[in-house]
Amino acid sequence: MSQGRRDSFIKYCGAALQLGGVLLILVNTLLTPMMTAIQDEAAMRTSDVYLLRLSLAWLTALFLLFGCIGVYLSQRATAGVFGTLAFVTAFVGNCLLLSIEWSNVFVLRAVAQSAPQALEALDSTQLLNIGFVSGAAVFALGWLLLAISVLVSRLLSRWGAIAIISGMLLVPVLAPVMGTAGMIAANWVLGIGYILLGRSVATES
Repeated sequence: MSQGRRDSFIKYCGAALQLGGVLLILVNTLLTPMMTAIQDEAAMRTSDVYLLRLSLAWLTALFLLFGCIGVYLSQRATAGVFGTLAFVTAFVGNCLLLSIEWSNVFVLRAVAQSAPQALEALDSTQLLNIGFVSGAAVFALGWLLLAISVLVSRLLSRWGAIAIISGMLLVPVLAPVMGTAGMIAANWVLGIGYILLGRSVATES
């Protein structure tokens, strides 16, 4: 790949990261409260708001996947072993998150529509829960490490990296204490971090 095409690709990745941050904020601010207000899980998973929310969540994960590629390419020369391992973890975590959101939209929604009783049984399946939780955990760990690598490399937005780290840590802290409001607040911090870092990637390439 020529230098010009490489730079253009990195800019597009930076734009994708910014779009991922914007979508993350909008989805969690507007759609998550509407979805969680539906008490019955089968009704929630078959609702239009669930379909819209999870479809946009999948799109957000896709934007973040390209975003992490842009972050790595922007600082590859100074990333070192730690930066490379951070990128690989973030990339795998984003792929896992994509698969989770895909299954939510196309598998679990179909199960809820055709066999609500089976959905209840699936929710109590330990292996399924481990798969979902571990995928989200690898995603969070990957972005934490990638944000730390940004701080170490000192080439991209320091405040973007700090906001990402803060947002990732605030999600498990605020959500259990403040519920949906805490989740929204944490995702605002995280989304702003993605936007700042994405803008830095787009302008530094």
